[in-house]
Amino acid sequence: MFDADPEKPRSNLQVFLGFLLGIVASLGCVFLTIFLAGIPGGKPGWIFPAFNAVALILVGVVALRHVKESSYAKGVVIALGLALLLNGVCGIAFYK
Repeated sequence: MFDADPEKPRSNLQVFLGFLLGIVASLGCVFLTIFLAGIPGGKPGWIFPAFNAVALILVGVVALRHVKESSYAKGVVIALGLALLLNGVCGIAFYK
């Protein structure tokens, strides 16, 4: 699925810069979620992690569409995947 074209090698620097861009995008999702859902803990506990997960998934889908064309998009997908994983872990830890 993520196989690169053999004639077009991926640049590690571009993947790293895409990873940093993904971190910025995930922080943007957190701030958007805080703006939409309010401070975590002020409303029902499931709203904040759910809004954050939806925002991360939407940005990830956009990046996933361009993953074959750009090394930056591959880095963004990696960063957003890690952010979604951490979001899930924090959501589960919040309930325990």
